[in-house]
Amino acid sequence: MFRFRSNVRQCANAVFRLSTYSSRNITKNTLKRGTIFNQARCFSSTTSFLKSATSAETVNTNSNATISNSSAIQFKVGDQLHNYVVESVENVPELCLTAYKLRHLKTGAEHLHIARDDSNNMFAVSFRTTPENSTGVAHILEHLALCGSSKYPVRDPFMKMLTRSLSTFMNAFTGSDYTMYPFSTQNPRDFYNLLSIYLDAAFHPRLRELDFMQEGWRLEHSDLNDPNSPLVFKGVVFNEMKGVFSSPSSIYVRSLINKLFPDNTYQNESGGDPLCIPSLSYDELKDFHSKHYHPSNAKFFTYGNFSLEQHLKEIDNVIGNFEENAKYRELSLVTDQQRWPKEQYQKLVCQNDPLAAYADKQTTIGVSYMLDSITDTHENFTLAILGSLLIDGPSSPFYEALIDSGLGSDYSPFSGYHKLTKQSLFSIGLQGISKDQCSTVMKAIQMAFKNAYSDGFPSERVDAILHRIELSTKHQSSNFGLGLAMNVNTYWNHDVNPIQCLRVNEHVEHFKRQLEADPNYLKKKVKQYFLDNTHKLVLEMSPSEDYEQKLEEAEKRLLDEKVSKLTQNDRDQIYKNGKLLLESQDANEDLSILPTLNVKDISRSMKKTVFERVTVNEIPVQYSAQPTNGIVYFTGVLQLKPENFPKKLIPYLSLFSQVMTKLGAGPWDRRQLDQEIQMRTNGLGSLFHIVDHPTHFDKFQQGLVISSHCLERNIEPMFNLWTEVFNRIRFDDDHDHLLQLIRISAAELAAGVSHNGHRYAMNRAASAFGGAMKLRELTNGMTSLAYFRLMAGSPDKIKEIVKNLKEVAEIVLNTQNLRCAINAEAASIRPSLNVLEQFIQSIRGDNQKNHANEMKQSFDTSEIVMPTLQSTKNEHFVFPFSTNFLSRSVFCAPFQHPDFAKLRIASSLISSKFLHKEIREKGGAYGGGARFDSGGVLSYYSYRDPQVSQTIDAFDRAGEWLIRTDNYSDQDIDESKLQVFQSVDAPIMPSEQGLEYFLTGIDDDMRQEYRLRLLDVQKADIHEVAERYLVRGSQSLQSGVVMLGPSSDVTANNDKWKVRIASE
Repeated sequence: MFRFRSNVRQCANAVFRLSTYSSRNITKNTLKRGTIFNQARCFSSTTSFLKSATSAETVNTNSNATISNSSAIQFKVGDQLHNYVVESVENVPELCLTAYKLRHLKTGAEHLHIARDDSNNMFAVSFRTTPENSTGVAHILEHLALCGSSKYPVRDPFMKMLTRSLSTFMNAFTGSDYTMYPFSTQNPRDFYNLLSIYLDAAFHPRLRELDFMQEGWRLEHSDLNDPNSPLVFKGVVFNEMKGVFSSPSSIYVRSLINKLFPDNTYQNESGGDPLCIPSLSYDELKDFHSKHYHPSNAKFFTYGNFSLEQHLKEIDNVIGNFEENAKYRELSLVTDQQRWPKEQYQKLVCQNDPLAAYADKQTTIGVSYMLDSITDTHENFTLAILGSLLIDGPSSPFYEALIDSGLGSDYSPFSGYHKLTKQSLFSIGLQGISKDQCSTVMKAIQMAFKNAYSDGFPSERVDAILHRIELSTKHQSSNFGLGLAMNVNTYWNHDVNPIQCLRVNEHVEHFKRQLEADPNYLKKKVKQYFLDNTHKLVLEMSPSEDYEQKLEEAEKRLLDEKVSKLTQNDRDQIYKNGKLLLESQDANEDLSILPTLNVKDISRSMKKTVFERVTVNEIPVQYSAQPTNGIVYFTGVLQLKPENFPKKLIPYLSLFSQVMTKLGAGPWDRRQLDQEIQMRTNGLGSLFHIVDHPTHFDKFQQGLVISSHCLERNIEPMFNLWTEVFNRIRFDDDHDHLLQLIRISAAELAAGVSHNGHRYAMNRAASAFGGAMKLRELTNGMTSLAYFRLMAGSPDKIKEIVKNLKEVAEIVLNTQNLRCAINAEAASIRPSLNVLEQFIQSIRGDNQKNHANEMKQSFDTSEIVMPTLQSTKNEHFVFPFSTNFLSRSVFCAPFQHPDFAKLRIASSLISSKFLHKEIREKGGAYGGGARFDSGGVLSYYSYRDPQVSQTIDAFDRAGEWLIRTDNYSDQDIDESKLQVFQSVDAPIMPSEQGLEYFLTGIDDDMRQEYRLRLLDVQKADIHEVAERYLVRGSQSLQSGVVMLGPSSDVTANNDKWKVRIASE
């Protein structure tokens, strides 16, 4: 696990969006608990005001509890405590919370506390940070602030606290106009340990020049031991942003915002432009900190059921020595962008996409509008709804005008309504078109706006959005506090009353009143913000054959310019600094000054899973009575026996899971089906799913997981929808639409490679072991990418594709494969089971032959079946990236083997104590580590990595490093246990209670045994498994290295490597 530095321009908008297709993806959350965090840059569709309610997650592990305010109102307006005064107090019943807004008397710092009956407590401090250039100063400062402080003068205490804590979240974000430092945990002592770290980092950071060179940028010799070797640019943020700028979608979105707001801070790249980052000086960074990181410019957020008074006491102890100074708030104010008198048209270039289905259709064009100040929360709530009406779902005007036209592959990146800037924006366009289609697309966009103005929106579509809002305020998911903090901060950062943002019902009622008073209310908004809005930017982006070459040349010119100005003293100092930095990275530090939890803080007994099992019409059904706020959650597994499923259909499983609910079913065409889904449920979700066997790598299980949830009043309509999907998918209604869905999937997968390359590399490397690992690669790896690209570019094959999808449906959608789970309030269990029984009776299949309950098997640990290594060849997939993603996999031992727990601790130890230092600190990669999965595969990986040979060498040395037990202490092992238990004891939502067993067959007894094995791991055990599995020459089964990245001298003309051009 490593710190993923998210530039919030890309990511924060993914929090709180109203998306027609944002179905509950409970299976992914459950199956991936404890794996690497997804680092994908998020380009969401329509963002809503409200999603603080929609995906903010709450945790309640007590199955008998209900979600409610943590207590009655404890403080009243005017109360003073620990140098704070309470300015406002409000109950928000729709979100089951009480909000307290306070102000620090001495510094003017604002504080929002959300009291809620949630054990997953959260803290954040946020500063308004408004850069005046694109050197990435705010981003680099965010890194440096966490590299040691006055109270904790050690190198990178943030990373070290990842292994000294039971946190449920730790990170830091740099946005376009703010920087936020959040964490969450369920443990009170842990909370105040982390609070101390975060507060000292924010207000008393060391800001060492060596850390600036490591995290920001530096000139360094390519060979640290040779002062005559060429100088090159290095630095974590420098390499990170080179990776970001390798993505066409990132280039488009960043340029869109920079160019739509050319006269204020948004004209600058807050994350840092790689060609501007080397212009930042160390003194400029320190000056930026002194101007922005002051309590008078800070906003504090706390959430959960811990004591507000204790929070305030701890914070006051740190900021009480500062004095209020309004200049800090004034310096960081974001000025309004003045409206343009007429539209602007600008062009961009990017690199070619080797995964594009059509090489001659890689142009993107879109139009973006500056809307209204986000300080008007009611207006922006309306704009969020309007944005959803315009683009979400097959009945929306832009879906019909752009997606159904078949002109392109998908909406342009960032399409929809967004509130990441002081003045909100709306963007719409199309990607995957040819250059000569630009005018056609622009005419289609303008006509769609005109049609929306003349025709308005059907009332049932508005009702569907309001239904989703109602459903979202009741839905509970993990880390509610984090989602709430990020949503509120968007407004609060510009001095909007944060409590105003929480009043969901008030905004809904205001919207309804406006619509009732004026039936043309939304039509008038279309005219005001789109037809009559002259502040609009048309942005066209096309690939250039020499894009990468020009970037390299520009970087070389910049480097040559820097080097040409160096004196001999400068060169000597650069060589000396390189040595000093390496010494600093290798130095042993006294970490005893850092607070830590102890392994004894972890209970040796796990919380029991609460559920019951019954049989309904011969179908195995699991149910759990939970405090779900009146929502019924349904999950189904359609289990497929590998031996009974035709191999030729395997490539279609992922596609089938993506389109099965989007083609129309029964009495409904695709538009009608979508409308019914949105009116009755959160969406009908499906996911191809592979589960590793606890002892036999070749006895994995595969199938589809389906999921949905609804309000109690909609139980019957929800299952009626599933009945029609199971029985009568309308494959032949519209082949052109199916082809367009394939193109959308292919475009999304291709766009994701630059953000998730390490996952593709890991899947590919692990596929060398066959079994479940090979199937994962076929259905969610480079092979799958190639297959989607082939289908997207083969319209003449659509009838064959339909034929194969029908065969998949015939095999999969059958009660012989089905098992079900229901999580609901106790009073809703019986009604839900009754409707479920009707559903089972109405779909085809021979229930007497049901084999879907075979997950619960007799797990024989006496025989561990190991795979045969199918290939050790290194593979290089050549992509037009600026950095690399690398991985090597090692097959070790499956879940039930006694060594599994030892290896899990060992992988954490390798990541935090060895690979992080070698790959990130020394190598300059954005991240690197080791991931150990439930199938027994340990994968080394690196992320946005400028190195190749150095990283492979680190992979090779990892096992040897573990064998030398003097490299780490018993304390290090205990810290690795703490890190592992962050995922083992992660909060479980009421909607997820019992689902780990339902999906994987891992029961409480097995989990308890695993728990004890983890807690009992000793240093000798680490040495034993390292020697047995991880050192070459032992019984270790190691794959070759897989790399995704640019052309490399390391792999070219090297018979140990198979080089594949991604476009071939």
